[in-house]
Amino acid sequence: MFKVEFNHAVEMNVVPTTSAADALKELMDYHHVTQSDLAMHIAISQKQLSFILNRRAYMSIDVARKIERATGLSAKWLLQLDLNYRFAHYDAEDDDGVKRFSWATS
Repeated sequence: MFKVEFNHAVEMNVVPTTSAADALKELMDYHHVTQSDLAMHIAISQKQLSFILNRRAYMSIDVARKIERATGLSAKWLLQLDLNYRFAHYDAEDDDGVKRFSWATS
C-alpha cells in the first residue's frame, strides 16, 4: 500500500474537450434517440437542437432545464460543460480596446 497526499498535488493545465453537445450525442446514441425525437421531447425545434449538437450554438438555461426534465441529465452539469469548453477554446483579440489598470494582475 502507498499513501497519496492530495494537498500536494501537481497542478495540470487541462483543456476541456467535452461540451454538452458531446454528452447529449453519447446519451442519444446509447438510448437510440433520434435528433427529432429529442427535439420533440424537450419542446424545441430540430434546427435549434442541431445547432447545439454541432456546436454552432450553445444551450441556454431554459434548454438545459428542459433536457434535465426529459433525460435526467443535470442542467447545471450541461451548462458547466459548455462554459468550460467555450472558455478553453476562446481566443481573445490582443487589441480589443481593453486597457489594463496599473493595479491589475494577470
